[in-house]
Amino acid sequence: MQDDQPPPTVPPFAADIQTIAALAPVARQSVVDAVADRLRGEILAGRLRPGTRLPSERELSLALGVNRLTLRASLARLEALGLITTRHGAGTVIASWRERAGLEMLGTLVKGLKLADPAWHELVRSALELRRILASEAVALAAERHTDDDIDAIATCIQVLREHVDDPLAFARGDLAFMRAICRAARNVGLELFLNTFARWPDEYPGLVTVLYDNTASSVALYEPVVDIIKSRDGENARLSVRRSLEALDTAWARRHPPPQLSANDPLDLPTSKRGRRR
Repeated sequence: MQDDQPPPTVPPFAADIQTIAALAPVARQSVVDAVADRLRGEILAGRLRPGTRLPSERELSLALGVNRLTLRASLARLEALGLITTRHGAGTVIASWRERAGLEMLGTLVKGLKLADPAWHELVRSALELRRILASEAVALAAERHTDDDIDAIATCIQVLREHVDDPLAFARGDLAFMRAICRAARNVGLELFLNTFARWPDEYPGLVTVLYDNTASSVALYEPVVDIIKSRDGENARLSVRRSLEALDTAWARRHPPPQLSANDPLDLPTSKRGRRR
């Protein structure tokens, strides 16, 4: 890598620059992805705070052990995600991702955490609540706007789901195809675009999807009644029925995967007679 600028003569101007200094060179496989992932992790973890100005391209590329073309490509990805902003004359600044990032960031956030982290459960709860909003509204509109061909397409998706109850990832893809058929029956492009964010999860976050679809044998029974609900052409009843069914499904999932502070090992959940023996 050629150095076309003299070494900097001024000290770093942001406290967060210590995080940059501590970064080790990244591995050489998929370098653009690796650099983007490294910086994205630092931003989402809060070690690079909103308002922090990144060092010059030369300093940052040296810290990460990559050339400037690679760095620029990585920074472009972060900017597309709403994690940084670049202005001529002002340099590159860490953005407030809560205010700028899109829904696609939700999966990225969950992927960066572990099941034992309470924040993981909080983010998954957000995802499940979004699913309830999407599903209940899509089914309500489908009930009001569907055609006979839509009903056939939805029924075909249900048959595919039945054939994949032993494969969580295949079942998840079938579930997403089922929801897409409903969104199309709803005649709402916005709902279908909303669905696209989650449609990528089986490929991008297979581990997470496997955990979310951990009881397919029980949940498959919920799909057939949706067809009758849509056929009823009663949008309001469809909205309430689907929401209640998904709330029950999500509550059961949360019981199977309680967050750490609510687990059976929590001292607050133990009988008084056992607390004294807890170590």
